[in-house]
Parts: sequence; C-alpha cells; structure tokens
Amino acid sequence: MSTVLKETSYLVSSDVGLIQVRLQTVVGYDVEDIIQDKAISQARAVQLLGLGKLIDQSNPTSERSVPSLYLNNDEELES
Repeated sequence: MSTVLKETSYLVSSDVGLIQVRLQTVVGYDVEDIIQDKAISQARAVQLLGLGKLIDQSNPTSERSVPSLYLNNDEELES
C-alpha cells in the first residue's frame, strides 16, 4: 500500500453543491491502490450520474447535493 507524503484540498462550487478535490503525492503506489481507487471512482461516478438526473436547470439549488461528496470523512477508505 502507498504512503501519502503531501495532501492539498480544494472546494469547488457546482450545481450539485460543494465538491472537495484532494490532490495527493504518494510513494509506493501499487496494484492494490489502483484497484481501490478505480472502485471508489466508479462509485462516485454512479452517485453523481444519479444526482445529475435530478437537476432542474430552471431551478438551481444546493438542496440536491450529497453531503458525502464534500465531507472529508474517508469512510470509503476504511477497511
């Protein structure tokens, strides 16, 4: 498994609410990390696609946002 050397977070405002973007510098990135990151990425894509279907372009509101998109709780990373 990899080790995180540096991490930077940014908040991005969008129609679905605030989204946190995390940039990490890691060492020891291996196949297990690739598979885990791919699974998390696919789950978030499905979550955002479902949320995107609810967007009404004539009535933008942050009530449609999913809190787990911008909370830094890392629940999906816990084993």
